[in-house]
Amino acid sequence: MFTPDTVSTLYVSKKYGNDKSNFGYSSESTFLGEGPLASIEKALLCVAELRDGGHNQPITICLMDELYELSKPIVLKPKMHSVTIKPMSETIISGGFKIKGFKEDVFNGKKCFSAHVPEIESEGLWFTDLYVDGERAQFTKYPKDGTLDPEYVENNKTGLYESSSWFVARKEDVKIISGFKNFGDCFISYNHYWIDEHTPIKSYDLESGKIEFEYTSRFSLSSKHPRSALHYIIENVAESFENPNEWYLDRETSTVYYIPRNDDMTPEGICAIAPLTDKLMIFEGNKNFKLENVHLENLEFAYTKGDYRSRWIENGEEKFYASDEQSVNRAHGSVELFHTRNCYIENCTFHSLGVHALTVNNGCTGTKINSNYIYDIGAGGIKIGGEGYVRDENGNSTLDPLNQNSQNTIKNNRIDRCGRRYFAGCGILVKHSFDNYIAHNEISNLYYTGISVGWVWGYGDSVTRDNLIEKNLIYNLGSGVLSDMGGIYTLGKQPGTVIRGNIVHDVSCFDYGAWGIYPDEGTSCVIIENNLCYNLGKNAFHQHYGRMNTVRNNIFVKAANSPVAITANYINNYAIFERNIIVSEGQSIYKTMYNDAESAPNQIVSYNNLIFDTKGKASAIGKDVKVSLDEFQTLYGKEKYSIEADPLFVDYENNDFRLKPDSPAYDIGFVDIDFSDVGIMKGKKE
Repeated sequence: MFTPDTVSTLYVSKKYGNDKSNFGYSSESTFLGEGPLASIEKALLCVAELRDGGHNQPITICLMDELYELSKPIVLKPKMHSVTIKPMSETIISGGFKIKGFKEDVFNGKKCFSAHVPEIESEGLWFTDLYVDGERAQFTKYPKDGTLDPEYVENNKTGLYESSSWFVARKEDVKIISGFKNFGDCFISYNHYWIDEHTPIKSYDLESGKIEFEYTSRFSLSSKHPRSALHYIIENVAESFENPNEWYLDRETSTVYYIPRNDDMTPEGICAIAPLTDKLMIFEGNKNFKLENVHLENLEFAYTKGDYRSRWIENGEEKFYASDEQSVNRAHGSVELFHTRNCYIENCTFHSLGVHALTVNNGCTGTKINSNYIYDIGAGGIKIGGEGYVRDENGNSTLDPLNQNSQNTIKNNRIDRCGRRYFAGCGILVKHSFDNYIAHNEISNLYYTGISVGWVWGYGDSVTRDNLIEKNLIYNLGSGVLSDMGGIYTLGKQPGTVIRGNIVHDVSCFDYGAWGIYPDEGTSCVIIENNLCYNLGKNAFHQHYGRMNTVRNNIFVKAANSPVAITANYINNYAIFERNIIVSEGQSIYKTMYNDAESAPNQIVSYNNLIFDTKGKASAIGKDVKVSLDEFQTLYGKEKYSIEADPLFVDYENNDFRLKPDSPAYDIGFVDIDFSDVGIMKGKKE
């Protein structure tokens, strides 16, 4: 007979459990009521009751079913501490429902599958995501290739934050749009700078061509500036329904249509999931009572809604924008933590999720996110951060210690295919947080930055410091969709932060900014060492502006532009380059704002580097007038003790950047970098 003193496991089964008559003490029902509970929520309430009775032993909530469906998120309160939630075998925690009754059909002249969804009419159900056999189905769009340009926009000012709330379409486009079925259910989407913006249509007048946004543009849409100009597509267009894996939801007939992605799919055999909830689980501690020691292990989280709008308060009024200012940084996660201590999420799988997979927010310390697989995510993978400094009307900075976020570990995670709906999602985003360990993650196939740390533009007060970013493998970023990104990106003063032993390769952009390691505005006091960056669409290392950054013992090679760049011409904007191997392919080694030797002394402090140009004699800096390494040393006092020579990599063409024994890199004091353990440490568990 179990008692509150002896219970250590609570069993949960929606299939076989009972919240009214069972206690959850056993996986099998008995006449004593020791069988499983029917819900995780009830099990957590039982834990809270045990804590009220003074029983603080660790409790495991064991999930018996393979599928646990939710229509709203599970919320954990501070009394529900010292809990591990894990499956008996395998469990998917799903925020969606399965659409049934598919049949063969024809829509827009295309053979497809269709299913009637009566809840659309009876309950006002509406969804903008569909997952078929575990894969995200695609919105229809017009035009199929390229974009449309407007006749003009509401606000043609070029300042970054000069928003518009409407535009007028060109007459030739209006003729086509006027034939669209359910045009009011369509979305307007566009990319510019480093963000992508998405909005439903608030209203439209097809006689004038005026189309009004539900959510105002975050940035200027001015045609006067090529990087801001509006180039848009229309999504969820019935008339564009024609390609495999596309879907369309017809509100008028309450019918969903889907074109199978291969010939093996049948209407009876497909599993089509539409999300019902935007979140799956919330750890809800508070400033006075943190939620402590909750562990999620070996669970699978899937199917949440991707609808998101950026909320902003201006002059006391609430506004909604079509995008956040960067990195989808204000968006929620499918699993969210607030005011927690020592909570672990390990060996879990997160996929088919609407916005971020995980967010660790205000007041969280000691979180461990280890050995998880995160893929097919609408925005970003993992977002970490609390509140930063807040300035009053007199310019005084204040910080609430109870909202600080720190001492988190993000290790050994595989993060793949983020930004599937919101392109600007990062693999890992760390905002106002300190003393974090970000290591041995493999991050790939994103449209934006791999790891982003810091959230203060310039030299203002920042809580971000003492973060260690090491041994991460980051590759295949950008895909030419957005601009201004890096494999590893930093912002603001970050004393004690170290970026070491990482590999970044294959980054491409739409317009500008495909960089390997990217210290952006105000990045200062950071050590950047023992990293390898190659196959970059722009520079291997790019510092916008910052101070007192040490860049040493790195390998910067195979960049489309100069391997190293410092681009803002501000006083004391510089970095110290020491013992690096820097290889160009016909470009100058360094690029500065003016790209000449006269401005370089203010921005480059360099010595003991190995420099080489695969096309011939290296130019240290210069565009119209090239400056050789010798001239850079003798005329400008740069690159003291540096040498120009072939580094003698084992196989440069095939990206084997180990050094041969007789490499001249050893003459400048270069130390061999062990890249054998970069990325996921296979076979090792925390």
